[in-house]
Amino acid sequence: MPEGFSEELFLSEFKLLYSYFWDDICSKAKEYNRMDKGREKKGLPKIYFFPKPISYLRSIALPIIYNEGLYNQLKKPEKERVEFRENLLEQSLCKQKNRKDKIGQNQKYVQHVIPSYSNYYIQTYFAGKHQNPTDIDTRYAVLQEASKYKSPVTIKFLYKVNASERNYHLRHFAFLTLQKFGEKEVRLRPNRKGEKRPGDKIVPNPINTPEDLIRFIYNSQLEQMKTYDLFISHSSSDSDLILKMKAILNSFGLNVYIDWVSDRNALKRELTNISTAKAIIERLKSSKALLYINTDSSFQSQWTPWELGYFHALKGNRICVYTPNDTPKPAYIDIYPRVNLVDDILMVETEGGCISLKDWLME
Repeated sequence: MPEGFSEELFLSEFKLLYSYFWDDICSKAKEYNRMDKGREKKGLPKIYFFPKPISYLRSIALPIIYNEGLYNQLKKPEKERVEFRENLLEQSLCKQKNRKDKIGQNQKYVQHVIPSYSNYYIQTYFAGKHQNPTDIDTRYAVLQEASKYKSPVTIKFLYKVNASERNYHLRHFAFLTLQKFGEKEVRLRPNRKGEKRPGDKIVPNPINTPEDLIRFIYNSQLEQMKTYDLFISHSSSDSDLILKMKAILNSFGLNVYIDWVSDRNALKRELTNISTAKAIIERLKSSKALLYINTDSSFQSQWTPWELGYFHALKGNRICVYTPNDTPKPAYIDIYPRVNLVDDILMVETEGGCISLKDWLME
């Protein structure tokens, strides 16, 4: 610190040079505040009383700033101070980047949007918990669906499951999902003591194969409520492009279907069979429109022409085509509106002019 540094300068330098610590303090304050509010809603008194982040930091900093011995230790000659500060800043940026990269990797296949059927799923979870506590599979399916969408709604739901669910396997899944979502201060609630209830120890059956998925689609009321704004027909070889499209579409509140994102566990490429085709058909039926990604890879795909043809027969003109770069396209593609990417906005060319893809979906 420079000669005569102030409290304000100390605090601003700390937040910059130890930004990862500052993020931890903010996360801790948010979590303790959330838990205290939860207690108040239940009519219980607060017990955490965690101060605001700046107040917490100030309570730690003041004894250092106003302790003459520590104050003198913080003072450095100009040249040494500048070099030391640059090293700290470099370390801070590196740690923040590593954290961001890790969170990004954990959320690579997560959609940042609130599905229209979220409330129904959440209501089904808690209704089933009370009315049919041994039906763990249905509750697990709801949690699996929630894990695909990071939003305030799903985060609040997962926290509630982690706090109240008696079945360890369900509670642990909610906890792991919150961690994947980047919730730093989440804690796995321990098992409750006392007599066990029906359903507390049942292990859920995951949906890990095409057969599991199509069986669940045919027999679950949850699946009948599921809808997607767009089915993205593409080649998995274009995964980087597809993930970029997912992010853009999510930013406009659109829920998209991508087989290796939305049904990642069940529709593995090595397990492809007739049940895969049946599941894709059901997802096409559940989608309002289809966005065809026209690339060299999709042109060579056995699946994309079939998806395009099936959806055309199913819902007619609710198809649009995005062709990156100058990729050649088969003649039949030209019967559908073309999509252009302009400043991270997908625009559809219509007879009346260009409109956003979101507006096109609402027509």
